Amino acid sequence: MSGVSGRSDTTWGIALASLLVGGLTLVGVYAAGWHNLYGDGQAHLAIARKLVDAPPGASLWERYIQLGSPWLPLPHVLAAPLTASDRLWRTGLAGSLVSLVSFVVAATFLFHLAADLTQSRMAAAVGWLAFVLNPSLLYVQTTPLTEPLFLAVLLGNAWYLHRWMVEPRRALLIRAAFWGLLAILTRYEGWVLLPAGLVIVAWRTPHRGWLRLVDGGVWLGIAGSGVVYWLWHNWAIYGRPLEFLDGLYSARGYFTRHREALSYLSFVVGHPLYAGIVLGVTVVICATPMTTALGLVGFGTVIVNVAQARNVAQNRCRMGATAIVLALLALPPLFTGYSLYSGNIQIYPLFLNNRYGLGALPVLGLGVAVSVAALQQRFPDWRWKVVLLGGSLCLGQSVWLLRDGVYQLSVFQEAYRVQFAPIGRERHALAQFLRSQSITSKVALFAGELSSVIAEGGLSYAQVVHEGSQSWHGLASSIPATVDWLVVGRGDALDVKLQQRPEGYEAFSTVWVSERGTFTVLRRHSSAGRTRQ
Repeated sequence: MSGVSGRSDTTWGIALASLLVGGLTLVGVYAAGWHNLYGDGQAHLAIARKLVDAPPGASLWERYIQLGSPWLPLPHVLAAPLTASDRLWRTGLAGSLVSLVSFVVAATFLFHLAADLTQSRMAAAVGWLAFVLNPSLLYVQTTPLTEPLFLAVLLGNAWYLHRWMVEPRRALLIRAAFWGLLAILTRYEGWVLLPAGLVIVAWRTPHRGWLRLVDGGVWLGIAGSGVVYWLWHNWAIYGRPLEFLDGLYSARGYFTRHREALSYLSFVVGHPLYAGIVLGVTVVICATPMTTALGLVGFGTVIVNVAQARNVAQNRCRMGATAIVLALLALPPLFTGYSLYSGNIQIYPLFLNNRYGLGALPVLGLGVAVSVAALQQRFPDWRWKVVLLGGSLCLGQSVWLLRDGVYQLSVFQEAYRVQFAPIGRERHALAQFLRSQSITSKVALFAGELSSVIAEGGLSYAQVVHEGSQSWHGLASSIPATVDWLVVGRGDALDVKLQQRPEGYEAFSTVWVSERGTFTVLRRHSSAGRTRQ
């Protein structure tokens, strides 16, 4: 009982310390206005808001289909209650708070996992420091992106699978499968956990015969339901179970539509060596060189220890469990590498999607703990010196990388450049114009490209006719009488519809055009004067 109480006390201590680190970072980043720069983060908030901000009389199904495709639903469902607050939605804090809580959960799981694997809380503390002080993660956990949530559910799955291997009770297997389900519903990297978990369960279960099948069925039934559900979701809405994979708004579809602009990224497709190099560079950029090096040393140490423990049953069992956990946590970043190779995602180190490298941080953080524990065993008289050295290295590299604030981080620079590029400035100017009009009537626009404009421009999704609305599909033939404003992006889906000159279009006149002509606002008043921003 005292052991349980001790673990509970440690859990609260680690959670509070993680909350302090993450919370203070969020306060600083929010004060600078840098927490909601990512376009993907703004889009995640838009989906969450559309679940709760629907026109009067909208059915449950009309709200549900706003989940759309290809992004998985869990991040949006968790953020939806918070986006009901106008302030939390428009500022982006609704998504940032989900990320902060996820950061705390992930850090707590990582500490306990490291402590169990190394049998050293001091080594676990160093691994925890490498995780919570990681500069890239510290910034990303202030944003509405999905990476922090994925790290939390991934580590939750690893923790309960590890506990089940140590103490094979079905209740622990059910919890592991549940966290696996959450990972599958958060990011596609989590889908690799379904077959990997099944192999682990089949290999490590102490049961034989039908009971072995029952354990496998528990894993497949709970974790696998996430895959089945998402295939059904895409079929029910789009008529194609694989719409999320190759549909218009999938990562592959986006690359196809922008092939010319993104052609410089195609050199990795079909070339495993190039894809591996790009992934490796991205991981080092995100995880930092020091954490990557120590983490890989720890991974190697485990492999050596497993080989040396082959003649000692107890050690073999413990080291085997450690190797399995590390291998499991290595699968999501390896899946990212495969996605690069197959052309399903795009990464360009220092410029595009650098944050994908964060998927390797859990396995590297545990590797750091293993490295410290190995040094403690090799030099028992220097146990505290090893811990102080490891902790100092983790703290020192973070202080060095953050010496000028987040400006040095590629994960920040990527989002910052987009916001202050010409297209970002035009979106901001468009939002300012719409806000100045105090619009209360219906507005038609393509929300897929203008989610940040809706939030910043003082609009609500209940008053917007967008691609998720029933009346959207009829805009090509007739503009509803309730629509008084048209916000058109050059070449976007609404622009294509309006080129067919639908009935009622003649009642609109241009009242605003962005500086580069990317966006145009039309109003249902033929006498409205034209202005240029």
